[in-house]
Amino acid sequence: MPGVIACAVAVLVSAGCARESYRAKPLDVEAGVIAHDTRTLDAPALREYFEAQGVATSPWPRTAWDLEALGRAAVFHHPEIELARARARLAAAEKVTGGARLPISVTARPEYNAKSGAGETPWGFGVLVGLPIDIGGKREALVEQLGAQEEAAWVEVGVASWRVRSRLRRHFVDLYIAGRTLAILEREQAERRTLLALVEKREAVGYAASVDTSLLRLRLAEGDVALKRAGARREQSLASVAEAVGVPLEVLASVRLDFTVLEALQAPPTAEATRRAALLNRMDLRRKLSDYAAAEAAVKLEIARQYPDVTLVPGYFWDADESIWSIAFLGLLPPNARTRALIREAEARREVEEKSFLALQNAVIAESVGAAARYRLAWEAQEATHAQIAAADHRRHLVERQFEQGQADRVELVQARIDALVLERTAVVAQIEAQLGLSALEDALQRPLDNPDLAGAVLPSAAANPDAAINPALIDND
Repeated sequence: MPGVIACAVAVLVSAGCARESYRAKPLDVEAGVIAHDTRTLDAPALREYFEAQGVATSPWPRTAWDLEALGRAAVFHHPEIELARARARLAAAEKVTGGARLPISVTARPEYNAKSGAGETPWGFGVLVGLPIDIGGKREALVEQLGAQEEAAWVEVGVASWRVRSRLRRHFVDLYIAGRTLAILEREQAERRTLLALVEKREAVGYAASVDTSLLRLRLAEGDVALKRAGARREQSLASVAEAVGVPLEVLASVRLDFTVLEALQAPPTAEATRRAALLNRMDLRRKLSDYAAAEAAVKLEIARQYPDVTLVPGYFWDADESIWSIAFLGLLPPNARTRALIREAEARREVEEKSFLALQNAVIAESVGAAARYRLAWEAQEATHAQIAAADHRRHLVERQFEQGQADRVELVQARIDALVLERTAVVAQIEAQLGLSALEDALQRPLDNPDLAGAVLPSAAANPDAAINPALIDND
């Protein structure tokens, strides 16, 4: 009897040692606001993050921020990516929980015998220990399923990173275009004021009609409106870039932005290269592969659940100074009809994931080829504007030489400058279309177009480690 009691006490004590105390964590609704308002682009933690990514950090703070550097800062700062990381950590914790051994049950059986004889203790005490036995590989199949779900969750970190980067690029392009348009309009308006002053002088001496000056004043007024709109668009775009990076507007307004990467477009890839890159790199395809792997593991799990849940129950009972040992098996038999139904359901879910992957694969091919065609047309249109701008510059230089030689007057000179600026502003529109086409193409590939080619790579299996392969230009190493 003392040995039995000591054993029971040891079990209870060991269970007590494994307990953790509840620690309250109230939600601080102000923390997010404070965190946003105190984010900067020169924080030591951001520098350490850049160094971990292999990015040069000298000098620090950076003298200029380009699209790549802002993209990395966005991955570091943006709460959307933090949410994806938190979900991935949850999936990892669920995998650990699923792989843990089943709990052991301990049943105490104290008994009192009212008819015990004289000199005999009326008390008896017994202990039953339940030891679950995994038959059919249920836990292995469950761990495989949870592992695929964890992989899918980590792929979602890459998906969130790309969404942030894609949104940042669109706003960065808007900011660049708005800035270029604003600069051209300012020069154009200065030339129009000069032209208006010259024509007004001509009108005063009878060499120009009032309708000419009226038309010039109208064009000048229209230009002032366009100038204000371009200024407002630039401010709005700057705020959008700050939101995409995850820093306050005043922080972004205080740094110099480098738009060099937007000034020279990458040549359009071939349709075959685009299709291959999309099939190799699309993270939603990788997510679907992980979803299919989870569905496959779910079928294995339901197959394994055909076998009963068996528990080995050794026992000990002490009664009237007698020790009684026993052993029993407890089995929970699943209903046959329900088991078959669950297997058919899991197989149907697997088929849905298969068809879903194939449908997405087909959509990715169509999207990538269409985006490549759109970008090629926009790129060719922008290339054509370069020739037109060159012709306008040639005419402007010609008029300038004629003016110096006395063969052209100042009105012709100013008008030639205005014509060149109007054509340059038209070229900006073509550049917008090209940049939008490039953004759509990069979204179709889910990788920057200037990344090294993926030639020789193979489509990863669902068991591949997502952290090691997804967009190394974007994904962090934490």
